[in-house]
Amino acid sequence: MSPVIHAVAPTSLESWFGHFVDLGPQDRIVFTGEDHHVDVSPLLDAIGRTPRATVIFHSSHTTLGRDQLLAFRLRELGHQAECQSRLCASLGSDKILMKEFFDRYRLVSPPWARAGEPLPAAGPDTPVVIKDRHGTQSVGTRLARAGECHLAPNEMSELYVDGIEYSVLIYRDEHGTATFPPVWKGATSPDLVPPWQRLRLCPSPALGGAWERKLRAVGKRLADLAEAHGYLEVEFLLTRSGEVHLLEINPRVSGTMRLAAMATRLPIFSLHARPELRDHLCAARFSGEVPYSGDPITDADGEVFATSRLTVAGESPAEVRAKLRELGAAPQALPRAS
Repeated sequence: MSPVIHAVAPTSLESWFGHFVDLGPQDRIVFTGEDHHVDVSPLLDAIGRTPRATVIFHSSHTTLGRDQLLAFRLRELGHQAECQSRLCASLGSDKILMKEFFDRYRLVSPPWARAGEPLPAAGPDTPVVIKDRHGTQSVGTRLARAGECHLAPNEMSELYVDGIEYSVLIYRDEHGTATFPPVWKGATSPDLVPPWQRLRLCPSPALGGAWERKLRAVGKRLADLAEAHGYLEVEFLLTRSGEVHLLEINPRVSGTMRLAAMATRLPIFSLHARPELRDHLCAARFSGEVPYSGDPITDADGEVFATSRLTVAGESPAEVRAKLRELGAAPQALPRAS
């Protein structure tokens, strides 16, 4: 096989990326950072005298566009480069384009409106969520009443819906599509605590098999429609009445990837070289994580990693909870098995 250069943008991956990738003797990892500046020279230096090397981009939200340009320049120079598709990257970078895409293909999501438009099915006192159309990790997100909703030109509004949040991680390339076990992220609340600041668990003992199959199927269809290449995280809301709403898609390195990798025990950043790992991938154990502010931890043997989140794995939800407590975390009650 030709050498592979992993071009990794998110700085948060520097301490743990190497534990979730299978590297060949000539493979290399280049941490490209999240600066918008387009500089192909570090990648050319890594390629060196092996022009048949393939560069695989692992983008962050802010580098989706930059990495598209880097991949284009590498291809112009005769190298191979793999990055997210242009369509998928544009949808992940702009929430209004994303919502229009959902509507076009009749993918159910909470009703929404642009600045200056009325929100469908919303009275004056209806709670709505206001989002920055280019935002990520809930930056700029706030709750308001529909009658008092004043949007800036770069904002959109969305009907607030109660329910339980899940994410499904998808990997798609020319060899097919793989779906990972859904990640349970807990209940929505009017205080809008983002999922990355809550307890998360993979897989969820409370999600029945029929619901899991449905979330995976919708995620796969969306990845196909968006022409995803590489990873795509699909965020869902399961309402109390049994409706499945699409919330957002993240076509880049996402916060649930470490959870999914630890639950499946797979080298999640090497699926490009494992075409047999497609279809529905199963969990081999449980993983859980909570927000974390202590010293970084990298303990692959003990199945403990900590950056801004503390992630552990175990044979059962109880073991996961015990590990988190041993490390000073105070996880919420885990969902009951259905």
